[in-house]
Amino acid sequence: MARRTQAGAPVVHGVHTLLWLLECVAGRHPDIPTATNLKARFRKMVYIGDRADTEILQITSSALRARVLVDGMEVISVSLGFDAPQGPVQPPGRVGAASAPPPPSPVDLPFDRIPGLAGRLRFAAGSAELERMFPHAARYLGVRRTAALACSSCLVGMVVPGLHSLYGGLDLSVGDDRGEADELDYAVTAVDQRFRMVRLAIRGGGLVGSLDTICRLPHVAQASIASIAPLVAKDEFRKSNALVVGGSRGLGEVTAKLIAAGGGNVTVTYSSGKTDADAVAREIRIWGGHCETAHYDVRQRAAPQLAALPCIPTHLYYFATPTIFKRRAGIWDPRIFEEFNTFYLDGFADLAEACLRLRPEGVCVFYPSTVYVDSWPAELTEYAMSKAAGEILCAGLQIQLHGLRMIARRLPRLPTDQTNSLVPIDTADPLDVILPIVREMQASNRAS
Repeated sequence: MARRTQAGAPVVHGVHTLLWLLECVAGRHPDIPTATNLKARFRKMVYIGDRADTEILQITSSALRARVLVDGMEVISVSLGFDAPQGPVQPPGRVGAASAPPPPSPVDLPFDRIPGLAGRLRFAAGSAELERMFPHAARYLGVRRTAALACSSCLVGMVVPGLHSLYGGLDLSVGDDRGEADELDYAVTAVDQRFRMVRLAIRGGGLVGSLDTICRLPHVAQASIASIAPLVAKDEFRKSNALVVGGSRGLGEVTAKLIAAGGGNVTVTYSSGKTDADAVAREIRIWGGHCETAHYDVRQRAAPQLAALPCIPTHLYYFATPTIFKRRAGIWDPRIFEEFNTFYLDGFADLAEACLRLRPEGVCVFYPSTVYVDSWPAELTEYAMSKAAGEILCAGLQIQLHGLRMIARRLPRLPTDQTNSLVPIDTADPLDVILPIVREMQASNRAS
């Protein structure tokens, strides 16, 4: 499911990285004073396979500041305070109810059900396991406090906000953990509907304070084929053998359903989203349409992969894309530009030529460009440049390759997993945008 979130790929839990940072700090400086306050901000995501570096910015008699860097960017910042006296963690009264174990899967909470939630969560990880994983951090914070910190991640990711959560940061006082049970009390103390922010009060295991979280919007569900079917004639696209690259979700999914609803044969491809592709194909077939799936990776040569297709494409719809919104260190990142070019230029050109070799009499190809070619936010510089180059490539391919008919359109921002934001924004209806393009592709094929 990570591919359908803003992250686009699996990430390391923020608290895991925080514990690793504390492990490094406590290992290098075993004599630092006992912390009485811990603050952390999770600023950017850390992906599986990233190289992360720790940096201690300052050590004084009253505080320590440190951070984690990935590619020179600060992803987590931490401050430890030493000067406030330690006191009892549990004030009179408890915010929770009966103790509950972590749920077997993340709770899918509608945002309007979050205000006022409270409870008590048992620690998910045992003390011995955490002490083995983070021996220096456990020695410095104490095993139970370390377990309570780990439990805060379970609380955010599994309980509140749950399935659609982002952990933003924490501000905790460190107190006496003697006599504390292995559980964490929690209560929602504030919500902000505008930015979908949720603040939690917690106490337990020697920690008391607040967690800042965000409840992101769920992944974008596209229209069903049953609702799409009335928009097209039942045999409108019957002469189309459509290869929809990246058809497992988003605009590719909409395109596949439109063509199938109009009587066309569709093959949707996936790179990593086989489950999603199978679901799209199953929905189309149950409705009565024709749809197959195929694995396809635009980073590999096209010809050997096309050999496994169930039929030769008459139409190619190209929606392959990497994650669009990237973590970046500065204004320009050549690695990001190179990755976009691999998808939008190299992979696209290779596939278009391979399709034409299979069907020399002609193939109609759709290339989705973007309105950001004209005006783009700073974080999309490489994306806009690569798409602009793609438009030029389309024109060149049509001139040089007889039988290749190219249709490139600058699409507005549309509701997809890639464009899903933390707050709702106005977007165009995908059906209003894609249906005229499919009809233009069909007409172009008839005119050849």
